[in-house]
Amino acid sequence: MNLEKEILDELSTKMQSEIDREIMWGMLKDIGWRRVMLDRLTDNNHAVDITHWLEANCKNSFERSGADFIFESEVDAVNFTLRWQ
Repeated sequence: MNLEKEILDELSTKMQSEIDREIMWGMLKDIGWRRVMLDRLTDNNHAVDITHWLEANCKNSFERSGADFIFESEVDAVNFTLRWQ
């Protein structure tokens, strides 16, 4: 029974985190941030390459959740899209 409760608690925490992120990103979009969703990440190397590119090229704030990204700057979002989609 403890294992079942642990699994349910973990799933509940993940679900709440996802809901919170969607609410926050919705608010960011309302104030002009741009969201970009990639179809998928090819592999871990692809994810690492994207992480390095973001750090080297984004001039403004951004957030990431897997293959889902949101950018404060439209220029950063466009450059990201041109490079990775």
